Amino acid sequence: MLTARLAAFELRYQLKNPVFWVSVLIFFLIGFGLSASDNVSIGTPGAVHENSPYAVTYLMSLMGTFYLFVITSFVANAVVRDDVTGFGPMIRATPVGRTTFLAGRFLGGLAIAILGFVAVPLGIATGAAMPWVDPETVGPGGFATYAWPFLVIAVPNIILSSALLFSLATITRSMLASYLGVLVLVMAYLTVNVILAADPTYQDTLARYELLAEGAIRQVSRYWTAAEMNSLAIPLEGNLLFNRVFVLGLSMVFLAFAWARFSMTERAPSRWRLRRLAKQAARTAKAERAVPLALAAPAARRFGFGHAVRTFWARLKAEVMLVVRSPGLIVLLLIALCFIGLNLAFAQTQFGTPSYPLTADVIVVVLSNMFIFTLIVAVFYGGELVWRERDVKIGEIVDATPAPAWAMFVPKILAVFVVLLAMALVGMLTGIAYQLMKGAPSIDVGLYLTAFVLPQSVDLLLLAVLAVFFQVLSPNKYVGWGLILVWFVGRVFLNNLGYTNMLYNFGGGPGEPLSDMNGTGGFWVGGLIARAYWLCFGVLLLVLAHWLWPRGTVVSVWPRLKGMGKRISLASGGIALAAVAGMVGTGLVIHHNIKVLNRYQTADEAEAWLAEYERKYLKFADLPRPVVTDVAFDVAIFPDERRVDVTGHYDLRNDSGVPISEVHIRQGDEAVEYSRLDLAGARLAEDDTRFGHRVFRFDTPLAPGATTRLDFTSRVWRRGFANRGAAIDVVDNGTFIDNTVFAPIVGMDRRGLLTDRIERRRQGLPDELRMAKLEDTSAQAENYIRADWVNSRITISTSADQVPVAPGNKVSDRIEGGRRIAVFESPAPILDFFSVQSARYAEASDRYGNVELTVYHDPRHVWNVPALLKAMKTSLGYYERNFGPYQFGYARIIEFPGYRTFAQAFAGTMPYSESIGFAADVRDPETIDYVSYVTAHELGHQYWAHQIVGADMQGSTILSETLAEYSALMVMKELYGEDKIRRFLKFGLDQYLAARKADVLPEQPMVRVENQQHIHYQKGSLVMYLLQQRLGEDAVNRALARMIARYKFKGAPYPRSLDLIAELRKEAKTPEHQALITDLFEKITIYDLKAKEAVTAQLPDRTWRTRITIEAAKFYADGKGKETPATLAENIEVGVFTDRPGSGSFAKANVLSMKRYPVRGGRQVIEVISKGRPTFAGIDPYNFYIDRDSDDNLVAVTES
Repeated sequence: MLTARLAAFELRYQLKNPVFWVSVLIFFLIGFGLSASDNVSIGTPGAVHENSPYAVTYLMSLMGTFYLFVITSFVANAVVRDDVTGFGPMIRATPVGRTTFLAGRFLGGLAIAILGFVAVPLGIATGAAMPWVDPETVGPGGFATYAWPFLVIAVPNIILSSALLFSLATITRSMLASYLGVLVLVMAYLTVNVILAADPTYQDTLARYELLAEGAIRQVSRYWTAAEMNSLAIPLEGNLLFNRVFVLGLSMVFLAFAWARFSMTERAPSRWRLRRLAKQAARTAKAERAVPLALAAPAARRFGFGHAVRTFWARLKAEVMLVVRSPGLIVLLLIALCFIGLNLAFAQTQFGTPSYPLTADVIVVVLSNMFIFTLIVAVFYGGELVWRERDVKIGEIVDATPAPAWAMFVPKILAVFVVLLAMALVGMLTGIAYQLMKGAPSIDVGLYLTAFVLPQSVDLLLLAVLAVFFQVLSPNKYVGWGLILVWFVGRVFLNNLGYTNMLYNFGGGPGEPLSDMNGTGGFWVGGLIARAYWLCFGVLLLVLAHWLWPRGTVVSVWPRLKGMGKRISLASGGIALAAVAGMVGTGLVIHHNIKVLNRYQTADEAEAWLAEYERKYLKFADLPRPVVTDVAFDVAIFPDERRVDVTGHYDLRNDSGVPISEVHIRQGDEAVEYSRLDLAGARLAEDDTRFGHRVFRFDTPLAPGATTRLDFTSRVWRRGFANRGAAIDVVDNGTFIDNTVFAPIVGMDRRGLLTDRIERRRQGLPDELRMAKLEDTSAQAENYIRADWVNSRITISTSADQVPVAPGNKVSDRIEGGRRIAVFESPAPILDFFSVQSARYAEASDRYGNVELTVYHDPRHVWNVPALLKAMKTSLGYYERNFGPYQFGYARIIEFPGYRTFAQAFAGTMPYSESIGFAADVRDPETIDYVSYVTAHELGHQYWAHQIVGADMQGSTILSETLAEYSALMVMKELYGEDKIRRFLKFGLDQYLAARKADVLPEQPMVRVENQQHIHYQKGSLVMYLLQQRLGEDAVNRALARMIARYKFKGAPYPRSLDLIAELRKEAKTPEHQALITDLFEKITIYDLKAKEAVTAQLPDRTWRTRITIEAAKFYADGKGKETPATLAENIEVGVFTDRPGSGSFAKANVLSMKRYPVRGGRQVIEVISKGRPTFAGIDPYNFYIDRDSDDNLVAVTES
């Protein structure tokens, strides 16, 4: 009974605490904003509802991390409060027992913590009910949607957090130690998650032991469809059940520890405290024994500027030493070191393959992982240092000193800055150490200084100023922390809403991309100006803090605001005016750059602009247009000015069969400027500068078969800096720009228009802008790239020290007038879609038959050049043998800066990011050689896209992306053998299944894919690989060769995916094969294959008999993921092995037996005889099938 009364007292006490109501309001607004805004979402990919069971569950877990700071003020305060107020000895002198006291305080604090967290689901539910919310983004959201995750996820998390912090506060009797504990806990939590989440082999460990259940939630739902996420509650079973039991058990351990360490008697001083008291007593005694001196009469004291400076330095040393000597700082730095080091280790991988630690890449990783740490530390130390004197009851004494306010708080800012700078230096040193450990070929210390240390110093100083200013503005540190949280959340929401103008986004600046190839690339200039602007604002905050600094007993904000005018002096007012003038000056420069030299739009403005463009011009998309037959470009690149000047012309021909009276001409980039744009025989009837859209009308309609010519002169000049997203196509070293940017586009189409259903509904447009149906044969008039087959002549001039590259045979290359000029002519038709590039390249060459192979690369990036050349040779060998002749006498790989991480195929030229093909470290034979894989894929596009290209309709990307994926897999099989292929297939399978939920549009069968990457890439590779397994590789290749022969360089009508299916069906000789093609291409087919158990025994003839119990099922899914059971009767691979398939060490020698066995739906036992003892067994061990959970395909073999 007494325990209940104590708990009720604690509950009533905390309900009167403004911290409780502030935190309730903040977390309510977070939940409200996430569900009430169409532009802000966390945990709701694609068509997943904002208030779906999954989204609510995920947010309950995610918010638990931030709620830790609120819990501390409840449960730690319940323990520490008595000692802080001085009532501790009196309370402990009462007859209340230890158990009763602790239980009452803990249960009261726990109750208020649970009650406060109700704000999160309440905010989500309220936001989802708002009338402006798009009804398609929310579901019914019944009571169970919120109650189940609250009870299963939130409550156990709060119990654990409360028990841990209660235990920490009980031991230390210090709020400072408790908050430091929270910081360490959060940083350690993030660090452990990096380790476990980065490697899929740790998935079970993460799901079981990750304390807030986020790992278990992700594991359960990783392959769920949007329909499942919208309807299913996360079940309390398996790893999630274990996790919850573990969390509650751990909570009991923490509470038992607190009970064991707590005593109702006064605590004796620790040995450390006793030694410190003894030293103080010795110093006092020595001073008392000193011989007294005759003192002169005291002179009048002067408290001028000199005294203020001396006070400032004294306080600065004291504040810095206080922070530096804090044991918490060492712990925080160690945690930061571990976190950044682990992020470097795991972030520097792709497909599980590491990369060479290039300095630019390392800096990017360190910067991206430091922000949350520095923010938390700045917030914490800002509050602790500002309110330290008042917390220890000497605030009035300090305020009575004659020191000015700035001498009081500026040292605190600099002390916070010292902590943040120490973290930054730890980050830099960790990056350098990582490079040394990984054998980096070079370490660019200069880049560390210019791109990391100097800009970070300014950014961290601004963060320290902001953290302290919010505390000065607050009546206590808890409100100050709340204000910073509101600022941070508000900034996130504003950014998501599209309000990103750096002039009002604190600390905002333009993009400052880094690359090893191009360094800072001049992007630092915009960052420098933006930092100057915000430094002026920081000075203004300092002056305001000086005017508002609390002195004496007045800490409320309003009296300080009313009395602020009395504190304004000539000096402080002059500094404020100078800061405002600095902001105005730098602000005008920023405004000129982001709104005059570049275009600035909020997200709403951009959305409305696109909607207006669609309403005005999309209706002309079906107008017949003349096709481009020949192009001639003279491209002058000026890398140092980031400028490209182009003079060119198109030869056009009317192949539509009807007269053409008008032609629509568009510009593909908002920054391109046309000084000339003339269409022979036509006049400019409309020049819409708002949309960069021109309409030419012929004086006499262009007759069928007639030709004309389009001449143009254009300029792309990347001047100044934009508000966000630096233009990275024209740079000092590594220009990579395609012709859709600098050359006009003939005809109107849907590219670049709004595709998001919510945005379209908001703008009053039809819900969907979809590709044409397969049955719409009129769509065969255009290919999906919207580029014609052309003959080309491209002249490129650039700086004399750079190498220009474009598609075509290089017919001349000379240096003239300090410029290098090269001319390229196409030997075969190419798509009117290509790039030009220029950089200070080294060249490595080889030959395959009559084809010259060249890799243009940064002279320092030599590691993978031989592998790239080998992959090109192997790929061309396979493709020519199976698909037909390669159309060019050249094949070129061209490196570009790692601002973007992809490779792309143009006609015989393949731009390749430094961050993948050139920085990958594939020396370990157990890693995935994605360098060769990507190279094979891009060379595959020389057939699939650059010999045949699909019509502008559903299924078109099968004929390019899917077939390029298949081609690459066949090359990899030739290079490494089929036993290594499982790792590629497993990756594709996981990516496809995980991405299904993110689809906004209903999923279509393969034959109707609408440019969804997870379908035409990942699913496509699985479909084609299984098909060649069943029909035979030669049979599939014969069908593909016939497609090439039939459609090579063919214009309208362009081929459809149905044409490919028809050719494949010609090779399907049995009803089973025909049914397989139907399942793979015309239906959404999902399998559920499991190996439940495998038991082996040795037979008298010394062979081994293994009985494998399997379960199998097959389903057909609709576009939303709803599944219907289907009959399963197929021959599927079952195997036994001496190592786990898919591991890096797995090889053909580990295969004891792998054969196809008849598999039916349900459970069955398959018996396999092998010569050696197996250690693993399973069904579909190489992941040929689209299996919902391929992790259960294999089991360890036990011996009977």
